[in-house]
Amino acid sequence: MEKRWFLLSIVSLGLGGFLAFVVAMARTPGVYQYFPPGYFYYALIGHVDLAIVIFLLSFTVLVWSRVYHADTKVAFYLSLLGFLGVALSAFLGKGTAVSNNYLPTIVHPIFFGGIILFFCGFTLGAFSVLKSSIRDIISPDPIKNAVSVSVMLGILMMLAVIPSYLRAGDPSNVYIFYERLFWAPGHIHQFLNGAMLLYAWYYLLALLGSEKRLNFLRFINLSFLIFGFLLFLVPVLYADPISMPAKIFTEVSYAVGLGIPMFLHAFNVIKGFKPDVKNPFSSALLLSLSLYFLGVLIAYAGIKADLRVPAHYHGTVTSLTLALMVISYKLVQEYGYTQRLSAISRIQPYLYGVGMILFILGLYFAGRGGAPRKTYGTGYTQDPAVLFSLVIMGIGTLMAVIGGVMFVLYILRLLLRGQAYHGLQEDKG
Repeated sequence: MEKRWFLLSIVSLGLGGFLAFVVAMARTPGVYQYFPPGYFYYALIGHVDLAIVIFLLSFTVLVWSRVYHADTKVAFYLSLLGFLGVALSAFLGKGTAVSNNYLPTIVHPIFFGGIILFFCGFTLGAFSVLKSSIRDIISPDPIKNAVSVSVMLGILMMLAVIPSYLRAGDPSNVYIFYERLFWAPGHIHQFLNGAMLLYAWYYLLALLGSEKRLNFLRFINLSFLIFGFLLFLVPVLYADPISMPAKIFTEVSYAVGLGIPMFLHAFNVIKGFKPDVKNPFSSALLLSLSLYFLGVLIAYAGIKADLRVPAHYHGTVTSLTLALMVISYKLVQEYGYTQRLSAISRIQPYLYGVGMILFILGLYFAGRGGAPRKTYGTGYTQDPAVLFSLVIMGIGTLMAVIGGVMFVLYILRLLLRGQAYHGLQEDKG
């Protein structure tokens, strides 16, 4: 089932990337008027849910299947149906678009059916590898250690939905309801992404032939689980999971439980890393580290509820996206779809990575100038500095989209060509 999870993740990333282009162009000076304002929020929700949530979690189950050789057939088909529901609801633009954090929502039966099916599949996938993963919770192998931690966090994330739902309140107040529902699970998901980023960094480091390891770091990873459990308790301990005291507790847990271990691991990775600009695995690791630290630096510089927020999380999240993209080049070789990678594998990480850096910097400086989040067009400002920053964002978007399209089309071509070839061989047999 690995190959099917792989295909699902690539298609989800491709569709989400297309919607990201729509969103970015809809707030870029000079071109935003060509994009329908009524569709903006559906595109934004579809981008987040497809390119961030479904892509990353599908790839996560792929990694679990690789490491623990679990049977995830039923989990896959549930998740596939869920993906189709989420994608269809976003592209149709039907229902009420709710721009809550972590899992933005479209209040429509197709969306709800899709997201429930996808997470049922994801949860089933997590439980299918739980028994095997427990033994690696303190493994000296940083790859297995990170994967094991990610399994535990995946289950904890899904369990956190239960107390969150009980504290969510009146569903008719849609923004507050879904903000409360996904606040704790959404933060635990960031810990899961952190564990997967460690997997990706150490996997890329291994592909580059580095054997440097600091074994004591495996115990630091337990902080992911300790603080992940504390986040699970937020809707239990606080009557309102998004009240100011709850938010402070959540953000402190997030900064200490995730931030400090990630810094220590990044230092460990950098010690064993010798950059090679012609090697895609090396360039991916360098750019992934750069994106992550750019996102973290933005957070430490102080952010408010403006475009600096997406600047921060696009840095930390796309550091993982870029790393998984380049790991995909290794997977297509292992799966027998190609023996030799084309020049695309060397060019694409730079296009996507540098594009995302420009995109993030544009968002950040526009946010410093007061540009609001989740807002169509540029009618809210005439500030030349803000408009210039948004143009930089638009240029970065074009570069990242070109890099993303190159990646998706290249991988899909290899996968479809490989499937056709294997099918022909079976017919001949």
